[in-house]
Amino acid sequence: MRTAWRLTAALALLAAAAGVVYLVPPVHGGANTAALYGFPANLGGWTGTEGAPEWALPVDPRERAAIRRTYRSGRELAWVSVAVFARQDDVSRRASINLIYPERNSSLLEPVPLTASLTGAPASPMGLPARLVHQERQRLLVAYWHQIGRQPFGSELRYRMALMRDLIVSRRGDSILVRIAVPVSPEGSLADPLRTVSALAPLLHQAVNDTLGIEPKS
Repeated sequence: MRTAWRLTAALALLAAAAGVVYLVPPVHGGANTAALYGFPANLGGWTGTEGAPEWALPVDPRERAAIRRTYRSGRELAWVSVAVFARQDDVSRRASINLIYPERNSSLLEPVPLTASLTGAPASPMGLPARLVHQERQRLLVAYWHQIGRQPFGSELRYRMALMRDLIVSRRGDSILVRIAVPVSPEGSLADPLRTVSALAPLLHQAVNDTLGIEPKS
């Protein structure tokens, strides 16, 4: 009798779970990835050309779509990657933390404090993850942020929490990863590369919003 009751209870639980899975709508994507290829070649005083070296900004095979550019302003140089990740209810579609920085052929990834005002308002700077990457023949300053809708995230933890919330509540699984890499001279200071990232970051943030037609969350 007890065995029959347990079997009935187990079957009821399985039926309830199946009902929940059936009723929960699938995760959908909202980013217009095709529009990404219309990303502006000119950003303020910066002029971009197609392509960025993979040894500076590794390619993540999980990207749904991406653009890679080399931007110049006078003597300043920056490599940029803007990538869209979609349907991230499947963990195999999420950005790999190991491919943000060029870890391969790098002897050291040194944390660097960096703040930038992505909205262009000096009173609202945001801390961005950044590393000074030591390679055999060069050094790079690499910084990045994740973005969901218009909301940028300088904290990896806050971004992951926001993504989980969107997957569960809104059933949306898109996000954007923006990376900037700037060469650092062998004996030079970080002052100029940090200024370069801080100047380019708000222009990129605005261009991402404009190009992908991202609307503010309601």
